[in-house]
Amino acid sequence: MARGAGRARALVACAFATLAMCLGNADAQTRRTASQAERERRVETARAERLRTEANAARREVRQLDARLAAANQRRQEAEIAAIEAQARLDALRAQIDTDTVRRRNAQSALESALIAAAFAERRVEPRATRAGIFARAAAPSFARVERASAASIAQARQLEIAIAQEQITLAEAQQALETERTEIAGLIAQRRAAQSQLTREASAADRRARQLAAEARTLRELAQRVQQATPRAAASTTPAPSGPSAIPAAWMAPAEGRITRNYGARDADGLPSQGVMVRTASGARVIAPANAEIAYAGVFRSYGQVLILNVDGGYALVLTGLETIQARVGQTVSAGQTIGQMPSSDTAAPDLYVEVRRSGQPVDPGRWLSARLAGGSNVRAG
Repeated sequence: MARGAGRARALVACAFATLAMCLGNADAQTRRTASQAERERRVETARAERLRTEANAARREVRQLDARLAAANQRRQEAEIAAIEAQARLDALRAQIDTDTVRRRNAQSALESALIAAAFAERRVEPRATRAGIFARAAAPSFARVERASAASIAQARQLEIAIAQEQITLAEAQQALETERTEIAGLIAQRRAAQSQLTREASAADRRARQLAAEARTLRELAQRVQQATPRAAASTTPAPSGPSAIPAAWMAPAEGRITRNYGARDADGLPSQGVMVRTASGARVIAPANAEIAYAGVFRSYGQVLILNVDGGYALVLTGLETIQARVGQTVSAGQTIGQMPSSDTAAPDLYVEVRRSGQPVDPGRWLSARLAGGSNVRAG
C-alpha cells in the first residue's frame, strides 16, 4: 500500500517536472522568437528607412543629371549653330575672294594693255594712236587703284579665312567634347535610375519584411492568454472565487508600493484603451507576488522589457512589466508577499510598473483593488 502511494507520488512529481520543463522550453522558445523577431523588425525598419533615403538621393542625382544633360544639349545646339554660321561666313569670304581675284586679274590685264598702248603711242604719230595713248595714261592710275584694292581685299579675306578655319576646328573639338559629355551623362542617368529602382524595390521589400516580423511577434495580451492556457493552475480553483466577474480577491496585496499614474481604460501612446494600470514606484522598489501563484512567464518580451506573468487560483492571470530584474523562474510556485523582482534604479525619474489582471482571458479593472491596498499601506513583504 505504502509502496503504491510512493509510486503515485513519484509519478505526480515526474509529471510536474515534465510540465515545468515543457513550460520552460516554451518560455525560452517564445522569448527567443519574440525578441529575435523584434530585433529583426527594427533592423528591417532601419534598413528600409536607409534604402528610402538612398533612393531619394539617387532620385535627386537623376534630376541634377537631367539638368546637366539639358544644358549640354543646349551648348551643343549653340555650337552647331555657331559652326553653321562660321561655314556661311567662310563660304561668303571664299566667294568674295573669287570675285576680288577676277577683278584683280581684269585690272592687271587692263593696266598692262593700257601701258602697252601708251608705249606704242609714243612711237607713232597717228591720231588714233595718240588718242589710245592719252586714254591709257589717264586710265592707268584707276586700273592700279582697282588692282591694289582687290589685292588688299583678297589678303584680308585670306586672313579671315584662316581665322574662320581655326574657329571651325575649335567648334568641332567643342562639339566632340560636348558629345562625350552627353554620352557620359546619359550613362550616369541610366545607372542612377537603375539604382533608384533597385533601392526602391529593396526598401519596399524591407517594409514588407518588417510588417511580417511585427505580425510574427505576439502581443503581450496574446502571450498572457497563451501561457495561462498552458498551465493547469489557471483553470483549477482551490479557493472560492469572489462574487462578480470583475472582482479581485480582497486578500491580494499590491505588487509594489506607489501611486497610480494611469487608470484602466485610459488611452495609451498608441491611442488604445489601456487594459491595466500604471503604478509609479520608488527607485529600485521590490516587486512581490500579490497572492499564491505559479510563474507562467519570466523574461524579456518584445519592447516590453522584463515581463512577469503569474497564474493565480480562480482563473486569474497577473501581468507585470517595467521590472529591471526578475527573481523567479517559469514553473516556480511563489507565495503571497514573496519577492519576485525589482524595479529599475534611477536618480532622475521614478520607474513605472504596469499591472494588468485577466480572468478567464478577459481583462479586469485592477484600479479599485490597487487603490485600496496602496492607500491602506498594509502590504507585508516576505522573503
